Amino acid sequence: MSAFNSKIIWITGASSGIGEALVKSFAEAGANLIISSRRKHELERVKQESAHPEKIEILPLDLEESGKAEDWVKEAWQKFGGIDILINNGGIGQFGSVIDTKSAVERKIFEINYFGTIALTKALLPMMINQGKGRIIAIASIAAKFGQPNLAAYSASKAALLLYFESLKEELHGTPLVVQVVSPGFINTQVTMNSLNAEGHALRKNSPAQENGMPADAFAKKLLNVAQSNRFHSYIGNKELLAVPLHTLWPKLFYKLLRKPN
Repeated sequence: MSAFNSKIIWITGASSGIGEALVKSFAEAGANLIISSRRKHELERVKQESAHPEKIEILPLDLEESGKAEDWVKEAWQKFGGIDILINNGGIGQFGSVIDTKSAVERKIFEINYFGTIALTKALLPMMINQGKGRIIAIASIAAKFGQPNLAAYSASKAALLLYFESLKEELHGTPLVVQVVSPGFINTQVTMNSLNAEGHALRKNSPAQENGMPADAFAKKLLNVAQSNRFHSYIGNKELLAVPLHTLWPKLFYKLLRKPN
């Protein structure tokens, strides 16, 4: 029997990409799922394409409206009478130079990637503490570990997420709750296509690195293994993950390689 059989798992950003792949993998593992994103019709599609759709409940939400977090948590909790795992996967990408990117775009990136995720987590924490168990997983990025041109706001939002959850992990040390962060490398999704440009419009252009990245279903299977461990921070990806130790140990070489024309 799967370790996730009958577990109650809430996944944000569940209508496409990594989130959709996670829904399908956890559904195959027998979990009861609450799936959230802005697009209700896409959530309906994901539900119907997944194993055991009768065990999947839909809760549309927009992370940018973080003031509604307590209401979302109450509604999610009532779906199955509790929540065992929250996977904070919802987020949005960004691509634009610092000088060109409008401040409103940078604020939107942080409202969705950081403040929305934090609000959801804070609203759920007391209920998990009261039930005496729970696991909270945040999806960050290897982009949180080093600076890159045109990704300043995105990288900063993911770095903030990583440090916030590391602090939360320490606050919850000695309790039954588990806090984890997963940093993907290049995963083959539409995240770059849907990223905001400097003006706040969808980029509608994918990158070769993204297109050649790890399939989302392969990522999801690896995350299921992470979710059975107590390891705080895990990287999931391919050879691009070598950028992290390279940046740490040999930053001059790292940036020399990064600046080379394709």
